[in-house]
Amino acid sequence: MKIRKDKDILKLLVFSLGAILVGISVLLFIKPITIIGLVLITSGILGLIISLRLASKPKDCFLQDERSVRIKEKAGYYAYGIIQSLAAIILVLNIVKPFPSLTPSSDFLSGALFIWVIGLYSFLILKWYYNKKGEV
Repeated sequence: MKIRKDKDILKLLVFSLGAILVGISVLLFIKPITIIGLVLITSGILGLIISLRLASKPKDCFLQDERSVRIKEKAGYYAYGIIQSLAAIILVLNIVKPFPSLTPSSDFLSGALFIWVIGLYSFLILKWYYNKKGEV
């Protein structure tokens, strides 16, 4: 198996190893936030596995044709519009407060997570739709 050694792979490897080292140091020396150390170690190991997997493939394996690039662009534009529309609706509902059941909660994290998941799935669905439709 031939391993690539270009700068992109090396950056990802160094970043992953750095995350592992920072996670180990946080885990050993800062006891109140050991969960952050565990998260850093886990993400570093995952990044290391991904970078080694990418390094084993040739660079021309990742080139995309023009059609797939346009499909991702168009799906991304529409997903961005969906995310902005949902954020505007949540903001208006929070300001107007028409009914107590329609008023969004004050917990911003759950709202942000909800909007992020909607954006992610709308991007994937729109990419599939435009790929199946055939026109870009």
